[in-house]
Amino acid sequence: MKEEQPRNESNHQQAPSVAPSGASKPSMLHRILQLEGSAHSIALGSAIGLFVAMTPTVGLQMIIILIVSLLIPANRLAGFIMVYISNPLTMVPIYWLDYWVGVKCLAQKAITRGDFEQRWFEAQAKASEVGWYEGTLELLRSIGNDVLGPMFLGGAVVGMICALPAYPLTLRLVQRYRRRKKEGALPGPADEEKSP
Repeated sequence: MKEEQPRNESNHQQAPSVAPSGASKPSMLHRILQLEGSAHSIALGSAIGLFVAMTPTVGLQMIIILIVSLLIPANRLAGFIMVYISNPLTMVPIYWLDYWVGVKCLAQKAITRGDFEQRWFEAQAKASEVGWYEGTLELLRSIGNDVLGPMFLGGAVVGMICALPAYPLTLRLVQRYRRRKKEGALPGPADEEKSP
């Protein structure tokens, strides 16, 4: 006989449960689908987080999500999860795309990707010698205004292109997930722990 898990009725946002040791971690999408809050709030938080992830705001992304979620009724945890699309492995390709799009929007001549990466890694090396806040400012100063301006413009464009479809897509996925869970078509937490 299974014991029913007590339900948490609080209005606070909760992070998805951590996978038991030995089990694979839930995907980014699965974590978002399991968040509490309205489907609208989760979709809005995801879209905002994706927008911020595509902008060259390394070191400030979580703060930006926190501030925006205080002003707009967006699920901050969804935003925090989506920001992790921008990580040490994806940062240079994302920021190169931002720069390239910004240069095209401004009809300017671009530096090569190799030159961009060299500037980025040199700026990152300088920034790593100081604390995170000073490091972020140093990174932005060191990369150069000829790159930084187009990179911010391109980041806004790329961020909008990604965030606009992210809202309705996430909204639909969260609604479908909740409907299937309510119908019993998805395994519950006890079933997930038992699966190999």
